[in-house]
Amino acid sequence: MKKIAVLVLGILILSASATAQSKFGVKGGLNFNSLKDISDNVDDTWGKQTGYHFGITYQFKVPVIGIGLQPDLLFVRQGAENTTGPNQSFYLDYLTLPLNIQLGLDLLLIRPFIMFSPYISYAVGKGDSFETAEWDDINRFDYGYGIGAGVDIWKLQVSGKYNWGLGKLQSAGAGAINGETFSNAKLQGFQLSVSIMF
Repeated sequence: MKKIAVLVLGILILSASATAQSKFGVKGGLNFNSLKDISDNVDDTWGKQTGYHFGITYQFKVPVIGIGLQPDLLFVRQGAENTTGPNQSFYLDYLTLPLNIQLGLDLLLIRPFIMFSPYISYAVGKGDSFETAEWDDINRFDYGYGIGAGVDIWKLQVSGKYNWGLGKLQSAGAGAINGETFSNAKLQGFQLSVSIMF
């Protein structure tokens, strides 16, 4: 019985590998970010800011079992806007590498899917109220995860997910930026993307 189970499993794996599909593509979209401060010091004064992202993507999927892996390499601009005064917004530009782990259902030309997306990011630019801040006062590395859903329609993919950043904007003891400290603050928000696959 054990040998039969191993044989069946082996056949399924070989069949899945034989039907595996891969595609490269380009990806872009919008980010709707906000600032979450676990100490609740800045939640009331910092609101949402719209950013953008663009880059390349690669999708590897196994139709038989519905699993897909889709890593991206993206340029991502995200930040927040202070609601109590003018010119108090900030943004950070990141190179971000998410790994979108998809579970989908192939329905001819349409494939709806759900996804879990851990990611790592490295800040390469800053602006607005962060423009004059020293990089020593900002955590350039960020990491987190996203949960969302999407649909593949022929060579087009539309997806949306909510990202929770786990990395803090500043380390404890870092210098204030324009009179504010962000040692307990994290970026989070919704990301809407469109990809064209080749």
